[in-house]
Order: sequence, then C-alpha cells, then structure tokens
Amino acid sequence: IVCGGLHAEHQQPLRRQSRMWIRDSIKEERMKVSEALKTRITCRAFLDREVPEATVRQILEEAKYAPSGGNLQPWHAYVITGERLKEFLAIIAEKQKTNPFGDGDTEYDIYPKGLTEPYKARRFKCGEDMYATIGVPREDKEGRMKQFMRNFTFFDAPVAMFFAIDRQMALRQ
Repeated sequence: IVCGGLHAEHQQPLRRQSRMWIRDSIKEERMKVSEALKTRITCRAFLDREVPEATVRQILEEAKYAPSGGNLQPWHAYVITGERLKEFLAIIAEKQKTNPFGDGDTEYDIYPKGLTEPYKARRFKCGEDMYATIGVPREDKEGRMKQFMRNFTFFDAPVAMFFAIDRQMALRQ
C-alpha cells in the first residue's frame, strides 16, 4: 500500500479500504462502506519512494480494528522496509535459482484442491482480467510467467507486510 500516494498510471489518489476514507496530501474524507467495497483495488504497481514509518504504523494501528472470530484479533504483523527488504528479496532470488516455486510444502492450500464452479470460473476470469490490464495475452506464457514471478518481489512495493495468526487459532480465525 502506498498510503496517500498516487497510482502511477492514473495519477489519482489511491483509495484505502480500512476505516473507509480516502487520503491525499490535503484532506481526508469519510467514505460509505459500500463505496469502499466497490472501489477497492488490487495494486501491483508502486511508486519508487519510501513510505514513512509513521504511515506504516498508522495503517497497522487502524488495521487492528478488523473483525475476527470472538474478537480475539490473534494476528502478528511483521514489516520489512529499506535495506532489510532488499536483503530479504536477495534471499528469495537466490532460493529461486534452484527452486523457483518453493518446495510446495505449504501449511494450507491457498486455493482449495478441485475447485468447483462457480469459483473456478471466477478465479480464471480474475486472472484473465489482471493480465489483460497489463497487456499480456493468455498465449504469452513467458510474459505471464514473468509477471507471476513479480509476486516474489512484492511487485516492487517499498514495504512488505506479513500477517501471521497463532497456530492454535488454526484456519477459523
């Protein structure tokens, strides 16, 4: 998230989802929940500038009000920026040389195995739409793979945030 930044392509203030407001360098405006839901975006392009620590802390402060089962808020946030982020990305790049997709041994499936309709079609359409927005057609396997691999560099975001949930909470939280 580049809070208060401008989307490089449209030069418009980015919209934040949490706490329903739009932030730019001049003002804050309240937003209806329905508008926040309808205007949320998946961002895969970031400005090449640092995000102030105060902004990151504000995002985390507001995020702690997100709902959770039993109102336990069992998450832990880990944030990496600057040189530490570069070091972390270098470790990932080195591991990718011998194992580009990791060992495949995840604790849980990101997508359920044997995904059925209508979810399978929705996932397919979402992928098609995302690649279409950057001009990578389905038949361009190399271009699609190149874009997919950008996941592992966090799409050049200046901040990486990881959220973990205590294992005793399992998937229900």
